[in-house]
Amino acid sequence: MKYFCLACLSLCVIFLLLFGIYLLLGYLGWHFAMSRKSGLKKGIEFNSKRKRTQEDIDYFKDYKVLDLITFDNLRLKGFYKDNNFSKLAIIVHGYGGCHYDVVKQCQIFEKVGYDIFTLDLRAHGESEGDALTMGLYESQDLLSWIEQLSSFKDYRIALYGISMGASTVLLSASDKKAKNIQLAIEDCGYDNANREFSYIFAKSKIKRKWLYRIFYKYTKQVKKIDLRQIDIAKSIKNLKMPVLFIHGDKDEFVPTEMVYTLFDSIGTDRKSLYIAKDATHGNAYEVNPKLYEQKIYTFLNKYGM
Repeated sequence: MKYFCLACLSLCVIFLLLFGIYLLLGYLGWHFAMSRKSGLKKGIEFNSKRKRTQEDIDYFKDYKVLDLITFDNLRLKGFYKDNNFSKLAIIVHGYGGCHYDVVKQCQIFEKVGYDIFTLDLRAHGESEGDALTMGLYESQDLLSWIEQLSSFKDYRIALYGISMGASTVLLSASDKKAKNIQLAIEDCGYDNANREFSYIFAKSKIKRKWLYRIFYKYTKQVKKIDLRQIDIAKSIKNLKMPVLFIHGDKDEFVPTEMVYTLFDSIGTDRKSLYIAKDATHGNAYEVNPKLYEQKIYTFLNKYGM
């Protein structure tokens, strides 16, 4: 009996030790990928700040700062400019970015007669939040912003998003609660959050599939976020509004193949695809600004926006 009790105790200790290791590895994976202080995110933030100019900062001096309290009680920041038009462009930055990173996109729409709204997503920039959710909660936040902005005017709305912002825009546009959205433009978004993180982890220094599985299970079981269910390609199947897809052919952060999955998934022929030659992740505009603007303006004109 004594040996049996010792064996049971040993098994319990081993189980608790293994469970502790599982939680630690899962937390480290989550912290690396999805926390506000994520190492992956911080690297992108550093590069964004390095490229930022005083002109980018000064651009927002004429913008009104708006607040939004989310369903989970976070205070988010948005930036709104009333140019006295009936059309509104909502510009959504990407993973690790903030509103300062989308000045050029705001200006593209401002040139052709739009009021402008951009924002800091949860856990980014001036907005609160300890974690991002790859579009799951961000898309609900965006719908809440749209509801608030629609109380200002009876807007016709164009959505534009880049990287994670692109996937967020598509999820919002596909939601049954979406109102007044006329079209969407997505630049280098992923087709599924699980596929995207699988790809990122495979490229990291620790190439172990079992480690990714621990991260996935931890995120699902502890953080209650199932990355597989953040499936943008599936969400847009019944989307009827026009969508412009943009992606760089040299994108090594969100593989270019993902844009073809998105493009083929959408359930309408009112779609356009622009593959930017020699563009890496999120820099299709920088590679060829004139062509980028031309593609957007052609798309907007085609659908009366």
